[in-house]
Amino acid sequence: MLDSDDGDFAILNETAVQLSKTNVLTRGDTGLPATDLVRSWQRSLEAIGDPGRVRTVPHVPEEILDEHLLDVFRAPMTTFADDLEGTGIALLLADAKGQILERWASGRGAIDHLDRMGTVRGAVLSEDAVGTNGVGTAIALARPVQVRGDEHFAEFYQRAVCTSCPVLHPVTSGLVAVMTLSCDVSQGSEMLKALARGMSRQLEAHLLSVERPASLEMLHVFLEQTRKGGVPVIALGPQGSVLQSDSARRLSPQDLQILRELLTEGRLTGQYEVTLSSGPTRLELTSIGPSNCVVTLHQAAPHRGAAGAVRAPAVLAGASPEWLAAVRQIEPLRVAAGTVIVAGEPGSGKTSLALGVPYRLGAGPAPGYLHEGAARHVQGLRSWLSAVATSIRTHGKLVVRGIDTLDPAALDGLRALIEAAPVAPTAVLTQTAVTPEAARENVIRFGATTVWVTPLRQRPGDLAEIWKALAAAIAPRSGLRLAAETLNLMQRYEWPGNVKEMRRLVTRFAEIGRTGEIRPHELPATMRNAKNLSMIERVELEAIRRALAEADGNRMKAAGILGLSRATVYRKMKMYKLTDE
Repeated sequence: MLDSDDGDFAILNETAVQLSKTNVLTRGDTGLPATDLVRSWQRSLEAIGDPGRVRTVPHVPEEILDEHLLDVFRAPMTTFADDLEGTGIALLLADAKGQILERWASGRGAIDHLDRMGTVRGAVLSEDAVGTNGVGTAIALARPVQVRGDEHFAEFYQRAVCTSCPVLHPVTSGLVAVMTLSCDVSQGSEMLKALARGMSRQLEAHLLSVERPASLEMLHVFLEQTRKGGVPVIALGPQGSVLQSDSARRLSPQDLQILRELLTEGRLTGQYEVTLSSGPTRLELTSIGPSNCVVTLHQAAPHRGAAGAVRAPAVLAGASPEWLAAVRQIEPLRVAAGTVIVAGEPGSGKTSLALGVPYRLGAGPAPGYLHEGAARHVQGLRSWLSAVATSIRTHGKLVVRGIDTLDPAALDGLRALIEAAPVAPTAVLTQTAVTPEAARENVIRFGATTVWVTPLRQRPGDLAEIWKALAAAIAPRSGLRLAAETLNLMQRYEWPGNVKEMRRLVTRFAEIGRTGEIRPHELPATMRNAKNLSMIERVELEAIRRALAEADGNRMKAAGILGLSRATVYRKMKMYKLTDE
């Protein structure tokens, strides 16, 4: 449905829809408000005539499609598609002319949905080709739209819901592409608009990462290496992974982190040998400017003690966009003068993010510049501040874990030490908080930059990687791994204790001597009984949670933020058990 409750989507007039379907618009005497839907139908009627004339979708040859644009967006779109697996929702990428560059669909239902409508590579979905539809109308309006069922101009689209968002150039604001979620009209779609907006913003952020000096040259080298075929090719920019060939998708997040380490080390064009998850690997690295490179991977014969070999460092597990965004944000701040507050829910990985390596209290010697906020109550304020001052003077940097445990006197003393240092130190402070807003008082107190750690329940795609990393650290010879059904159950669980809760679970299995694959019946009852939420329901639930947090629990304000009625928000809160009433 073309909808505009939140200012992003056009306003729907149901009466106008019905009148337009009976060709009243052609008489020009409807007397109705000129809604976006009516205007779209007017444009379609002027370009095509009667809707019955649209019997098939026009196509252009695949050879003329913009493959460069597809290469730029292929990696994030494939990640989105993986997240949509099993939902019945298909994903489309079109260029600014409405030509479909690629489609992603998993499952027979989603594929049949696209085939039935003729939505394949090269299909042209502009308004003047097939009339009102998600892709063409989003291009015409240059803003997000949702077109439902018989709001479509062409009859063969009238069993579909199409939610489309334009992808705008981050510098020029010109239209670059259109991203669309498409599903049968029977699918729940209230929150597809929020999901589509989030995806399009990630695409724009991704585009920004390649719109930098030397990016065009990097793209040229990437395409040149990719055309040779057969070997993985990846382009790395200042924000991390930018482009990947199809064969490079097998690289794990740990592999990608190793390659990023090469870039941060400033290695020059040449050949290097590393050990990746697949074994010894020879890299051909082409440096482009100070912060871009293209890496081509070749298998190397295994051997020991190779000079110049790069060993895999301990890395932070996780590959979700939210986690990687936090990692990218904190990396330059760990070496720059200034104060950073890493905030998040309990056990979400704040200290690991602050240090840049996996951290568990008591698991080994802590860095000399790491201080526990809670230790202030044991050592006394003067002794604790003295130790902090020594770290600033000796290391030039400081990490304080848990500033939410400090009283105002300790917080003011900490701030004074940081500000009085002869050379401005790097100070990274962690704070337990339910929302980013909850850390605002200390952000103001310290004049700090904030890095928010997204809760584990909002990044279910990280669960498998985090489990693998924890199992390798806690019980390396146990071979503890998750069955597919077990992972599915865990992805439906809320994880109130975040990563710390998963660590306790892995530790419990290790302590009882469990090895091999973990089956669903072995999980705690709370996980086994987790409600089976679809991806749309998860998006809906998190959108409501965030709106309520932003509105300090005020349902009326939350409804305004979401663009929904108060009654709808209250009904959804009851459905997801966000209220005790």
